[in-house]
Amino acid sequence: MRLRRKVCLLGASGVGKSSLVRRFVEGSFDQEHNPSIAMSIFSGTVELGDVALEMMVWDPEGAEPGGQYNRSFISGASGLIFVVDTSRPQTLDALLEAQAKERGFIGSRPAILVANKADLTGDFALSKAQIDAAGKLDWRLIQASAKTGDNVSQVFTKLAELMLEARMATR
Repeated sequence: MRLRRKVCLLGASGVGKSSLVRRFVEGSFDQEHNPSIAMSIFSGTVELGDVALEMMVWDPEGAEPGGQYNRSFISGASGLIFVVDTSRPQTLDALLEAQAKERGFIGSRPAILVANKADLTGDFALSKAQIDAAGKLDWRLIQASAKTGDNVSQVFTKLAELMLEARMATR
């Protein structure tokens, strides 16, 4: 069976949203990547048993996370990927604040929180309190690195699993 689902990336400018999705779709990392302009849409497929789940990943231009929380952007999304930079704790604070303000738009969609740039181990600056606060939101936390590729496929595979579980629960 082949399914197609919309997935939205959310996070502050410079956290690596585009690099993460490019690593998933193209298997590459561009050190010289420029910020997204307007909206980019990528397509990547995750195979889960007899299901091929094609993800149409919406990647908005770099902006503060609150600007991405709007009905038109999130409308029709089956899953969300929140991306933060492990070396910039304010990126998680901004995301948590925007999430608290705009919960009605997000709903109960399956979501993954990606702590990107995990390859910068010496620069890891997220606090236990921040990680605990994110954990209370029923987001699955995955540390990943778009640069090295570590755990990037797990991000999209786990989200695909959660979206299929949600689909089965509504049947």
